[in-house]
Amino acid sequence: MPTKAYHRKLYQYVVEEIGHQIMQGHYGIGDVLPTEDRLSEEMQVSRGVLREAIQVLAQKGLVQTRPRVGSQVLPRKNWNLFDPDVLVWRLQIEDKTTFLKDVTEVRRLIESEAAKQAARRATAIEISEIKSILNQLKEMLNDQTTYKYDAYLALDIRFHTMILEASHNDLLAQIGRTIRDAVHQARQIDTSDVVVQKESWPYHAAIAEHIEKKNPEAAYAASLAMFDNIWQHIVQ
Repeated sequence: MPTKAYHRKLYQYVVEEIGHQIMQGHYGIGDVLPTEDRLSEEMQVSRGVLREAIQVLAQKGLVQTRPRVGSQVLPRKNWNLFDPDVLVWRLQIEDKTTFLKDVTEVRRLIESEAAKQAARRATAIEISEIKSILNQLKEMLNDQTTYKYDAYLALDIRFHTMILEASHNDLLAQIGRTIRDAVHQARQIDTSDVVVQKESWPYHAAIAEHIEKKNPEAAYAASLAMFDNIWQHIVQ
């Protein structure tokens, strides 16, 4: 009997494979997916695994299942574009510059507001943590012998996540966390030039400083400036 882990891998494979095919236009809007028997045979999985995968795709807004019709592909406006899988699939399939622009615009709105609210609401412990991460970022950038982009990226994401949490707005924080995995993957294919990271550090420092000083408007402006700088690197 297949183990749960094996079942999970098959289930993930089917979800991703069909999701990719929908996004790539292999199945167009309004198309009905092949029958369970055909898909099961093509993907070499059980009908049970396939049904679970279709249910997940329906939850993501990519398909709807109708009696006597089958699983029909829905228009893009129905897709849950904030779903972590959908975000990652877009990154893998669509033009990366377009994807990065979309994500940066959303981050600019969400994280700048979060910085403003963090300046109003962050606790002393949260401010201390933000400053600690900021200092670690600086140390990493200044030590060329130990600098590793993956480690820097993980620390940078912690910095931004901490600000989201310090906003004490569950909706802001949740939206920010939702796009975190996609941001992580997007930035892994982005530039890892340490010079670019050093250029970005003063913006991080300004945000942290204004949060510590409880200056919401200045924290907001500093965050906007940071994302404007990021935007310039994307479009250049």
